[in-house]
Amino acid sequence: MPWKCATCGVEHDDLPTCFGCEAPWRELVAESEFESRVELTRDQCVVDSSVFFVRGHLEIPIVGHPETLALAVWSSLSEQSFCHMCDRWNDDDRHYDPPYFGWLSSRLPVYPDTVNLKLSVQTSPRGSVPQFTTEQTDHPLSVDQHHGITIDRWREIAHGFMEHFKVTA
Repeated sequence: MPWKCATCGVEHDDLPTCFGCEAPWRELVAESEFESRVELTRDQCVVDSSVFFVRGHLEIPIVGHPETLALAVWSSLSEQSFCHMCDRWNDDDRHYDPPYFGWLSSRLPVYPDTVNLKLSVQTSPRGSVPQFTTEQTDHPLSVDQHHGITIDRWREIAHGFMEHFKVTA
């Protein structure tokens, strides 16, 4: 199934390996209140100056394939963690910081409810988004992330996500 990348506009014949979830504010704030209550950038979101989110990648290995399936999703962070991450955002050595604790704040329609899964949020080198790792549990998303998925499962997930999310290269 051909698809068009939302970032570069190029049409591809292969399956996408990255999907992006919209910012998490939609479940917290009415559209009419967005401008007065939400501060949103590509990588960060603050609602009512008291609820803090960061965008990162939750990567799922694809067994027998050189690339991972990257899900650009959102995690909540405590105010202290969010402020520390912001203070270090442009530092060259930020990826040496210990991971932050977060809660997954994106719904992934091909999995049972994913909101509030426990995450480790590891800052990546400058210019890259943080990496999210689910706590190892029996939740299907966690199982997929920790054990990898088959190419057939990747196809199933990709087709499910293509119905709901922006596809990025």
